[in-house]
Amino acid sequence: MKRGLYLSALIYYLAGKRREKGAVVVVRTREICGTDRRCGWELRRLMLFLVTRGLARRHRRGIYIMERAAVERALHALSEQI
Repeated sequence: MKRGLYLSALIYYLAGKRREKGAVVVVRTREICGTDRRCGWELRRLMLFLVTRGLARRHRRGIYIMERAAVERALHALSEQI
């Protein structure tokens, strides 16, 4: 149950970032989860799934970088997880 909640939060976050300016999108798990450790762990798992697909890369702990062109493909890959 919780996994779907965190997955939908990440999809909503990426959909909002899609409209911003710039060549890259920075995903900060703290912006999505705050201090909820369970949420942070689940988002880490989801983002590492995107890293293995080549859609994102890990910058630091809790910070991931995606190319703007890869956001649509990432949203599609995440929607397949549902």
